[in-house]
Amino acid sequence: MFFFLKYPFSNAANVSVTQADNMPLPASPAPCTLYLRKGAQRLEELEMPDGGKLLMLGDPIFEKTKSLISAISPAPGTFNERAIYENIRGHFYWFLIHSNGLRCGTSYGAVFPIYSCLQGNSISVSSSSFFLAEQLDSPVRNRRNLLERLLFNYPFFNTTWWEGIQLLDTHRYIDLTAGAATVAGNFELQSVFGQPEMSDRDSLRHLAEVFQEEASLFFPEEPFAVSMTGGFDGRTLVAAARKANKDFFTYSFGRQGNSDVVFPMSHARKLGLSYFPIYLDENYVKKESLKSARSFMALTEFNGNYGRPHYEYAARTLSEKTRYLLTGNFGSELFRALHLPGVMMSRCLIEIFATSDASWKDFLKKTTATWDEIFFKNELDALIADLETYLQGKQGWEANHRFYHFVFSEISRKYFGPELVMQSHYLRNRTPFLNLRFFRELNRTDWSGVHSRLFEKNKGKRMKGQMFYASFLRKTNRELYHMPTNKGYTPADVLEPRRLPILLGKLAFRKIFKTGEVDDHSVEAFFTNYHRQLRNDRLGADDIHFFKTHFSRSEIAIEEGYDLEKWIKFYSIATGWKAASKVTTSKIQDTTI
Repeated sequence: MFFFLKYPFSNAANVSVTQADNMPLPASPAPCTLYLRKGAQRLEELEMPDGGKLLMLGDPIFEKTKSLISAISPAPGTFNERAIYENIRGHFYWFLIHSNGLRCGTSYGAVFPIYSCLQGNSISVSSSSFFLAEQLDSPVRNRRNLLERLLFNYPFFNTTWWEGIQLLDTHRYIDLTAGAATVAGNFELQSVFGQPEMSDRDSLRHLAEVFQEEASLFFPEEPFAVSMTGGFDGRTLVAAARKANKDFFTYSFGRQGNSDVVFPMSHARKLGLSYFPIYLDENYVKKESLKSARSFMALTEFNGNYGRPHYEYAARTLSEKTRYLLTGNFGSELFRALHLPGVMMSRCLIEIFATSDASWKDFLKKTTATWDEIFFKNELDALIADLETYLQGKQGWEANHRFYHFVFSEISRKYFGPELVMQSHYLRNRTPFLNLRFFRELNRTDWSGVHSRLFEKNKGKRMKGQMFYASFLRKTNRELYHMPTNKGYTPADVLEPRRLPILLGKLAFRKIFKTGEVDDHSVEAFFTNYHRQLRNDRLGADDIHFFKTHFSRSEIAIEEGYDLEKWIKFYSIATGWKAASKVTTSKIQDTTI
């Protein structure tokens, strides 16, 4: 899936549309022409009252009705982008083409990115930052973007690998008219944070009904796959699909004997469901993992990381069996209080949101010094200034609201987004938990993570999200409700007060005797086997000094025992930085469109 448009500000002509699935793009794309490639996705069209049309590229989930059209355009020439978030589910790009120009944006959550670049008297917009960079005479790599990735694992703001190419804000759209290009939109995520009006068990029953109604809209009218692991998210989707009497099969991936394979395999057998295991065994490591890792990085435009090659392998494998995949992505983030540093939340990110004084600035300076404080001096000063402005704009907000606004505006699309972008090349991933109606209803209750204490450490309070899953399962599928999870207890243990001693006992037993699963997704096996090959692919004579230094350290560290997450992050960022210096048309067309 791909789109590109070059729009001159002097334009007086209407935008034309060219579907380019079976043709190469011209070396110099024509202005005022919206080039579209569907790939594994769909292209839908709605006629607007003023004679314009709304195109949707991706996997929009909606019913064509007059009420939908009137909600989007209440009167000729008017536009209400909130109606798109409210009424059209799924992941997609949208383009409203009218007589005066074009508006373009993306669906609720902004999982699919839109990039823009000003060039003289025109603006170019695209789904591919690499394609935009190729249109520039001499694109300059962006040190500020590099610094943000090193500190936060992904860009905090809307920078890209190159100066001058920007990522569009979440829940905003680009409005193109003769003589102007503006970022527009008035949907504010905090407007649906709500207040915890309900905290009793009745609110759980209400949420269960809402989720079943919403999830049912996501189920396609053809066989599809449901991600089912040993936890709560997947089995909730399985229960919803069974209640809706849909035709589906379950799958999961992992090493043989891993709980994310053993539990769903056992549960599917007991439920009479088809189950498809994707084994990440030695054969996968030797024959598939390196190819999958390279493909994952290229298809995500190097916004992903080397810790997730198995996701590409799974998507490619599943695409031979189905066109649709349903996953529990974004589910846990709705309920749980995020609290630990990792790939989703770096320590630097936690410091910014957790400290009430300015000590986070010193923390960023200290962390930057471990890379190269001289190389990043100007970029660090500018970053701190922008962060001060960002935090000042949210003064007076509750601490957790301030953080969760970042979670759902940035982390969701910048951590999970690359995974879904990669999958979109193979199939259509539908994520029922990323749903505006359900999010709004959830935030009216005390069960929402939005209303938790910032970085809650108390495990009992952090488990409150599991109350929803358990309540939903009790209502929709009693068998799954009583089946154990890989956490050592059943959903029934979570929900029923009389089972509290049993739950506490199981938690204590697990804490004392849990041995831990070793390399359950074969990430360490992949990286240990291929880090030298990855290093040799990416290290070049023009690499900056601290990259060379860290590559040298990595050889020693990996031999002696190492922090896997740390080095995967470094190799991933170094690969992207290198790729950004080698933008060529042939490479882009082969890997990212």
